[in-house]
Amino acid sequence: MAEEAGTLPRQTKRQAILFGAVSIVTTALDFGVFNVLVQVGTSLLIANTISYSAGIAASYLLNKRWTFQGGGRDKIHHEIALFVLINIGGLWVNNLGVYAAAHLFSDSVLVLNLAKLAAGAATWVLKYVTFKRWVYPAAASD
Repeated sequence: MAEEAGTLPRQTKRQAILFGAVSIVTTALDFGVFNVLVQVGTSLLIANTISYSAGIAASYLLNKRWTFQGGGRDKIHHEIALFVLINIGGLWVNNLGVYAAAHLFSDSVLVLNLAKLAAGAATWVLKYVTFKRWVYPAAASD
C-alpha cells in the first residue's frame, strides 16, 4: 500500500518512536546521575558533563542496535566520531542551559532539571535527523 502524500513513511515513523523511547531511557539515566552528583556536591558543569556522557554512551548502543537496527558506517571509527561530535554540540547546549539557569534564576534542583529538560528538547530533533543521515545511514559509504 502506497504512503499518502504528505505523510511520513512507516519506517521513519517507527524510527522516530524508537528514538523517542531511547531518548526517554537515556534522559532518565542522565538525570539520575546528574541529581546524585549534584547532591554529593559535584560542581554543576562537571556533574552535567559526566551525566550527559553516561546518556551518550547508552544512546549510542541503544540507537545502533534498536532504533537504526545495526545500520551505520562501514568504518566504525567514523560512525563513533560523528556520533560524539554531534553529542558534543548537544552537551554544549545542555551545559549552557544548566549554567544559565543556575546563574540567572537559582540552583534549585527543580530549576536545574527544567533547564536540562529544555536543552534536551531543543536538541532532540536535530540529533534524530543527524543520526539518521550521518551516523546510521541506511546505505553507508566511507
